[in-house]
Amino acid sequence: MTVEQMTARPDPNDISQQEIRKNIFAMVWPATIENVLQMAVGMVSSAMLGRVGAVAIGAVGLGRRITMLIWGFFAAIGTGTTVMVARSVGAKDRAQAGRYAEQAFFLALGLVLSISIVTFLFAREILILLYNTSGELLEVGTDYLRIAIWGVPFMAIMQITGAIMRGAGNTKVPMQVASTINIVNVIFSYILIFGNLGFKPMGVIGAAWASNIAQAVGALLALYIMLYRQDNLVFKLKGVRINGADVRRLLGIGLPTAAENLLMQLGQIMLTGLVVSFGNIALAAHQQGLTAESLSYMPAVGFSVAATAFVGQSMGAGSTKLAERYVRELAKWSLILTAFTASFLLFTPKLVFGLLTNVREVIDLGAYYLILMGLAQIPQQLTGVYNGALRGAGDTKAPMVFGAIGLWGIRLPLAYFLSLYVGWGIIGVWVAMTIDLFVRFTLSITRYHRGRWKKQLDSALTARA
Repeated sequence: MTVEQMTARPDPNDISQQEIRKNIFAMVWPATIENVLQMAVGMVSSAMLGRVGAVAIGAVGLGRRITMLIWGFFAAIGTGTTVMVARSVGAKDRAQAGRYAEQAFFLALGLVLSISIVTFLFAREILILLYNTSGELLEVGTDYLRIAIWGVPFMAIMQITGAIMRGAGNTKVPMQVASTINIVNVIFSYILIFGNLGFKPMGVIGAAWASNIAQAVGALLALYIMLYRQDNLVFKLKGVRINGADVRRLLGIGLPTAAENLLMQLGQIMLTGLVVSFGNIALAAHQQGLTAESLSYMPAVGFSVAATAFVGQSMGAGSTKLAERYVRELAKWSLILTAFTASFLLFTPKLVFGLLTNVREVIDLGAYYLILMGLAQIPQQLTGVYNGALRGAGDTKAPMVFGAIGLWGIRLPLAYFLSLYVGWGIIGVWVAMTIDLFVRFTLSITRYHRGRWKKQLDSALTARA
């Protein structure tokens, strides 16, 4: 049974648990495969760079953190789009869903192009300002960032089209795009990083170009599918037409999420600056640890995406009871999957790390990171499900506040205290990260079960009207 059929019933609660489970897996498995493939892009590139050296790993890690900061600027549009498209689909209004999609596309592309130009012009100064870095790490990082930044507009196109399709209940398109990106990235990374098929070895620069080429191909494919190969909503880009009311609704839902992402990325930059002070080996272990950790959490990200979409659709159909049933089922299956994937981090950390680098010092140190993160995977993923549900209901401020409390109130001050004053070094940073994840879980699950998000139903029905 499709989501459209479900929402067409006079009573949206008239759906069996088996149908709920079927709907969930119809949406989650493509989203899960998409996230695994996205993880694979980073892992393949990181594994290749891990053979180049610790400086290469660190430089690319610093550059990628800045591109993620930029991504935070248009996360508001993406989240608002998923929620408002989902509500429109739940209300069976394809035309309105398409109008939200068009507004999101124009806003995101204009914003990210402007920011990318500024980043290109001041790449060196940004790295010095944010990380206080110098020497070879600064030079290599600047070269990488000035090239990689031009992949961000293509990334924005894919993120927004993905948000549109997820809101409409279609996660297969983002999965198809992610599959294409993986193939292109692996081919060009192999050719450009090491210098194969007649090309000279380009190292870090090759990684940047390979990523840009893959992102460009993915963006073009996503646009083609959106324009010519889907009928879930009316989406036709025929000139720039900004609708103030639609934009306000998109940003009203999404701005708290953007603030949450920006606070997160700024905090991570500060944390990375602290990690840099412990040397290239510690920085390489930290950056590769982040990549290796994705082996566990990326497969379960699809459950958070599904929570946002299904709760949004349930609210659009006028039923908080149905939303709760979906969230319970999503939490259960997220728990089962994460328990399996986290076991790799806990019991085979050096084996996992060895896939990304052959530098023994980095492997030995990074194993501690994976063990600590393995302990926090279940609360981290359940937090994603509950926060996804809150966002789908329109309660986007709570996840922003919880993120700020965890990062700025727990992670950063505790990281400085444990690493510098207690003397634990980089291990102190990782312990602080682990504690932060448990705090956020406690806050999110408490907020969800108090049920204040259900009051958003009236505003959902108003927006539909």
